[in-house]
Amino acid sequence: MSAEISRRTLFGLGAFAGLAGLAACAPAQTAFQPSGPRITDVVIPYSTGGGTDTWARFITPYLAAKQPDIDRYQIENIPGGESITGTNAYVTAGVRNGDQVLVSSATTYFQSMLDQSTAEFDFAKMEPLVLNGTGAVLWTNPDSGVHSVDDLINNPRELRYGGMSASGLDLVALLALEALGTNVRGVFGMEGRGPTRLAVQRGEADLDLQTTSSYLSQVQPLVDKEQAVPLFSIGILEGDEIVRDPNLPNVPAFSEIFDALENKTRHQELAFESFRAFVVPGFFYQKGLWANEGTDQEVLELYDGIVKELNSSDEFLESAESALGGYELLSGLDARANFRSALEMDEEVLEFTKTLLIEKYDAVLD
Repeated sequence: MSAEISRRTLFGLGAFAGLAGLAACAPAQTAFQPSGPRITDVVIPYSTGGGTDTWARFITPYLAAKQPDIDRYQIENIPGGESITGTNAYVTAGVRNGDQVLVSSATTYFQSMLDQSTAEFDFAKMEPLVLNGTGAVLWTNPDSGVHSVDDLINNPRELRYGGMSASGLDLVALLALEALGTNVRGVFGMEGRGPTRLAVQRGEADLDLQTTSSYLSQVQPLVDKEQAVPLFSIGILEGDEIVRDPNLPNVPAFSEIFDALENKTRHQELAFESFRAFVVPGFFYQKGLWANEGTDQEVLELYDGIVKELNSSDEFLESAESALGGYELLSGLDARANFRSALEMDEEVLEFTKTLLIEKYDAVLD
């Protein structure tokens, strides 16, 4: 990972062995069976080897080392239902004493925000323990004919945005483009941010969104050779304002660009409000360790203290540079209010988002 990334804060296996085959809706009788003494059980509702799974396996040994009465964290992967299966199973088990925790990420938050009928969880009520965010940059190949943000505003030629899923993390980029009035269509089904980057390099797509770490390591060298053009970053949150990401001081934050737009339509304003709602959990609090609603206060305070200890350790921050994307960990207690506030979407904004996804991008929402 590039050494250029500064460490900044974005804001200011055994317990379920029999659950892997469950459908998205976990049965009410699901019971938690601890792996054993001095073990914290962890549910990860994704397959092994993905970004969130890798993050969890990196961070949990550090959490265990800060707890004298805990030897290790036991991971249980319960994939399925676009992460709904395992998350439902965790919430249904209802553990509130810290013996079992959940790892989650943006795609799961979005399932709840979009009112998916099979989601039996509500992150506006659950308790964040440890969070980790990231930044991102929208960029293009100059061969696309796009050389600045001005070329995105009411552009006559339809541009192609390459992504994985309109209702996943790509939604944040799509909402930003909608707020600019960009004439764009999505090309979805790609299997990761590596393929989306290559699609733009090859001219198969015009626009791509890369996380800060990937941008600095993979795209910035292309920018230096004038083979790529950064258009805007998603920024970071300072208080209630989205500002320029200090890891990307020369790239304007999207909020700066939108604020400077004149004669904005109601459609564009709704797109921006939706962008604000989804970018907070989608990027600023992208990965996290969670507990159920009603979890004991001492558990929340325990993790709050651990996060502050880890963030004050130069040794930890150096070893975590790549795993954390160049940003510090966030205390769930500190971040809870901002996270929940973002999820309180106005009904008009939510309906706007659903309609955009269904009518423009053929997304299936139930």
